[in-house]
Amino acid sequence: MSLNNSYSPFLAHYLMTLLERDECVAEESDTRITTPPSIFAEACNNETYIEIWNDFMNRTGEEQEKVLLYLEQEVRQKPKERTNKTRDKRAEYPGYTPEECYQRINRSLRGTLKRRQIPMGTLECLEEEMLSFFSVTPESVYTAMMENSYQRLLLHAVCQYMDLVSASSEFKGKRQMRVVNRHKKFCPPELLLSSYLQMKC
Repeated sequence: MSLNNSYSPFLAHYLMTLLERDECVAEESDTRITTPPSIFAEACNNETYIEIWNDFMNRTGEEQEKVLLYLEQEVRQKPKERTNKTRDKRAEYPGYTPEECYQRINRSLRGTLKRRQIPMGTLECLEEEMLSFFSVTPESVYTAMMENSYQRLLLHAVCQYMDLVSASSEFKGKRQMRVVNRHKKFCPPELLLSSYLQMKC
């Protein structure tokens, strides 16, 4: 349905607000401590809204039904639009190709990976550890005591390749690694770093 010129844009905005807020009441009721003023109580204290509301009420019943039907359809479409906008599309982006994942690794780490003979068994174990942990609990924090500096270096490389954030710090006199996922979901690259390095050899 398209709105003609006689339809007030202010009326559309106001009625849309009423419909959206009404749908949110049930979800928000559990977290509210005090009861806020009702929607219509607020409207009665706003001269602009009173004028808009009177404009709506002065229309014929058929016009009112068309307006409300249109606004209800708009409200139903908005959650779908928000879902599409917030959906994790990283797996579809070129930035998740193996080459782009590899370029996320900082230059000094890439240089180390090129210069030294990489223990693939250790690298694959670290990859499996990250996969098994974040696939099940993507929003948790992975921690591990890791005294071997080269092993920490490899874990940093794995994390950067997988778009994870890693940091090393002192904990009770030892080195501790902490890894977090910046996203709601964990979307690992299809080709892991160990396979990518072997492919480039």
